[in-house]
Amino acid sequence: MSSRNDTPTPGERDYPVAEPDLAEEQNAHLTKALRGVRDAPSAPPELQDIARKMLSGRLELKDVLDDPSGFRALTDGISGMRESWRSMSPQDRQAVRAKVEEKAAEAEAEGVGATYRPREA
Repeated sequence: MSSRNDTPTPGERDYPVAEPDLAEEQNAHLTKALRGVRDAPSAPPELQDIARKMLSGRLELKDVLDDPSGFRALTDGISGMRESWRSMSPQDRQAVRAKVEEKAAEAEAEGVGATYRPREA
């Protein structure tokens, strides 16, 4: 595990993610996001562990849900998001939708990431 001073412990490496099914920009974005999760003191330890495994090359994106700790970390996180969503007012939900659509339009205009199309309500 990494210490909080960003020094990897012996045997731990930090490689850029190179998922074959992702574009170079997507791999770069994923690598940056994983490093952010790994280094964020507020991130759940399980997610930090998954980030470390992926950055060290011990776990590929396609295998995250097959890893027991990965499955647990992701499903627990989704469950929390679902509860947060359910507790929002309709106005707050619409504000979140609008922000996501705005960010997606910005990313699309910049040619970054996959194109996002919201579902019709």
